[in-house]
Amino acid sequence: MYKFIDLPGDSLDYDLLFEAASSVVGVPGAICEIGTRRGGSLKHIVDGLLKVGDNNRNVVCIDPYGNIDYAGYENLTIKCDYTNKMRDETLPNIYNYLQGKPINVVFMCMEDTEFFDRFSDGVPFYQEHKIMESKYALVFFDGPHDTPSLYKELDFFYPRVEKGAYFIFDDIALYPHDKIEESLFANGFELVRYGARGRKATYIKK
Repeated sequence: MYKFIDLPGDSLDYDLLFEAASSVVGVPGAICEIGTRRGGSLKHIVDGLLKVGDNNRNVVCIDPYGNIDYAGYENLTIKCDYTNKMRDETLPNIYNYLQGKPINVVFMCMEDTEFFDRFSDGVPFYQEHKIMESKYALVFFDGPHDTPSLYKELDFFYPRVEKGAYFIFDDIALYPHDKIEESLFANGFELVRYGARGRKATYIKK
């Protein structure tokens, strides 16, 4: 039984993250998390990779922090507590957790759209030599929770995944997820499962 020992999280159904991360051995590409907050979801992803010995996997976390306006719901922009103070508290805690673990995590403190503009040709990682990661084995979508933003994210990642890649979506009740699901099915993804508590959903590229 997987034991949850958290960096703080604010959601449910974290077992889907652990399960997906445990299932991408041999799938090419980096892991991408959009929306890191305090690192709870990242910990479950890393734990899943380590559980199956998927060592030296490259992981990129995207989160601007800065208390900027945030599409927290469909058609509703809000401000949350995602401040620079949170960033300054979070990054040392995450790197303390990562010490001694064979996972290579880098942070991009920027919006998802900025990331797409600047890293469309890949993300550089450094482990003995430079690696340009232009494919993704797993993407966790926990940034903006509105369909226009999610469509932009999907348009970026669709051509950058191969068979066996996983997409995981958080807070699926906050927007019309059925529209996103239609797009996923039309682009060769299949539903793996919904979380038991209705918060997340996982899909695999077939």
